[in-house]
Order: sequence, then structure tokens, then C-alpha cells
Amino acid sequence: MTRTRIAVVGYGRFGRIHALRARAHPSFEVLCVVDPCLGARQAAQADGFHAIDALQRLPEGVQAASVVTPVDTHAHLAIALMNLGIDVLVEKPMAACEDEIDTMLAVAQATRCKLFTGHIERFNQALALVPWATAPRSIVFSRQSRLPGSGHSVVLDLMVHDLDLAAHLLRCHATDSFHILGVQEHGGGVSAQVAMGTAVVDFHALHGADTSSAAIRWQGAAAMCELPLSHRADLAQTDALTRQYTAFHEVLTGQHSHLASAMDGATAARRALAIAARL
Repeated sequence: MTRTRIAVVGYGRFGRIHALRARAHPSFEVLCVVDPCLGARQAAQADGFHAIDALQRLPEGVQAASVVTPVDTHAHLAIALMNLGIDVLVEKPMAACEDEIDTMLAVAQATRCKLFTGHIERFNQALALVPWATAPRSIVFSRQSRLPGSGHSVVLDLMVHDLDLAAHLLRCHATDSFHILGVQEHGGGVSAQVAMGTAVVDFHALHGADTSSAAIRWQGAAAMCELPLSHRADLAQTDALTRQYTAFHEVLTGQHSHLASAMDGATAARRALAIAARL
């Protein structure tokens, strides 16, 4: 099988995990890591990667790229890569504002490059099957992280996971299927209640927690049901990121997958921005 030649842009905490998972994946060949930070490049080189400081120095033959950098750089980097004819998987949230989202979509259409968003929870092993036979009318998503953050980052960094996941599970991607009923900020957390299709969905996200965790609760036929989503795999195990890279390769080779499209990523980011604007 011909492997897809990929560059990983960003070698921070999560960028390193992306690069290691992509290198271990049989469908990819990591040609380089890109990071302007000397320390990050030295870390990448110590891990055995070819590291460069800018997209202008990309080696020939790069076919795809993962953008794993701070959200305020997503649009600039993804647009530059697409203008080079490179297909892109950009980490969530897709972009930091509406104008950037619009520009990314327009460039993807103009260049005919493939653009996808890294909503990794779609590949959580706990969600290998839809957890309910009939969509419930009441659902609660809860997610917390030990990392610090503001109310805005809680929504854009944490809650956006579940905004996409709810839309994916409930098939509610259309603009008219999402109505914000209320938003409340409390300490390091944010709660939002939203009408999505026929369901009322509560989202709770918290930074600065004692432990990191995530779960879904919903009203079943006879009682409340709960599904934990937290699971950490070591590098020897297949995890959600590995499954996401499998899905990325599938769409690059013309197959179907559950990878979040550019429009899916745009929808989740726009919904997160709309909630953050209520704070």
C-alpha cells in the first residue's frame, strides 16, 4: 500500500502525540515536523523527525498535513497549505472567528483541496456504536480538564468537542436545528442549554478541575443512562487519534468515514462562538 506523505505542523504537547501516532500508522509517512520554536524542533529531532521552521521549507512530495497549533494560527496555516495544493486536517476548533471560517471554506473550494477538522471524540471507542436506539429528548454532556483557562477557552477548547459530538450523534448539523436557550458562567466553567432537533441538550465544561473526565447522560426508557468517555491509551495501543488518522487516510483515498468535514468543523466552531458571545 502506498503511504500518504504527511507533515505535522506544530510540535507542542498534542502535536508531538499527533506526529508519533502518524509515524506509527501504516498508511502514513511523516516527512517532516514544522514549528517556528527552536526548542520544539530540537524535541522533534530528538524523537527522530526531520524538523523545519516554516512552511516555505516543506520538502517536496508532501501530500497532506495536520495542523496542531494554537487556534489563532489555524486559518493562516491551513490556507497556506491548501494554496500549496496540500490536503489538511486542522485541529478543533476549526478557527477563532467567523471571518476565518468563511475564508478557509472559500480557499478549500477554490483550491479543491480536502479540508477536515480533528473532532477526535467521533472516534472514541465508547462510541463505536450510537449509545441509544432512539434519540432521547434530554441529553447532558459533561467535560472537565485539569488545564487552566477562561470562560471563552472553556467553550472553544472543551465544549466544542461535545457540540460536534451531539450534532454527529443526533444528525443536527443544519443551522436551523440549533437554538441556544441559555448560557451561564460559573467559576472556571460554562454551562449552556441548547435545543438541537427534537432534543434539549445541556453542555457543561470546566477548566481547572482536579481530574480530567468526560461523560454523556441521557434519559432512557426506564432510567437515566450514563456513558463515560474518558480513556487514555499508551502508544502501543490503538486509540481515538489512531482511528482518526485511519479515517483521514480513508477520505484522502476516496472512501467514506466519520471524519468531521470542513462544514462539520465550521458548524461546531460557529456554535461555540455563538455560546461564547453570550458570556
